[in-house]
Amino acid sequence: MMEVVPFQESDIDTVFEIQRTAYKPLYEKYQDHDTNPYLEHEETTLQKYMRENTKGYLFVENGAAVGCVRVALYPDMKSAKISALAVLPQYQGQGIAQQALSVIENLHKDVERWFLDTILQETGNCHLYEKLGYRQTGETEIVNDKMTLVFYEKGQSIMEVLWQT
Repeated sequence: MMEVVPFQESDIDTVFEIQRTAYKPLYEKYQDHDTNPYLEHEETTLQKYMRENTKGYLFVENGAAVGCVRVALYPDMKSAKISALAVLPQYQGQGIAQQALSVIENLHKDVERWFLDTILQETGNCHLYEKLGYRQTGETEIVNDKMTLVFYEKGQSIMEVLWQT
């Protein structure tokens, strides 16, 4: 049974190790020196998890932490950004990220618009987010000749949110 557990500052070693392990293959494949969480220092990771309006979560399977994610909340716009979602390689493809995101979205019922970015070339990631109801915004960002980021949103579009403010 997979559980989603709120991040505590004492979890930083675990989160840092999961992030490094999960993102290392992507770094080796894409050599994205400026964007890959694999290259972060532990202190930087902790600072990101401890930011104001940020919630961190661990994914725990049978008592073992197998994944993590940060959620940056933007209460004024009823929006949230999913960042640095990581699942240990040996647990990938088992539905953990899908379950975790569903739980997290339910924990934040006040959020009307979710957004994230992922690597366009990682079709499994794109499939996961699309299966969960995220849709491509049409925006992309070329990181290097091997890698392009693609942006997703779920819920109200940014234009709908802006028209309401």
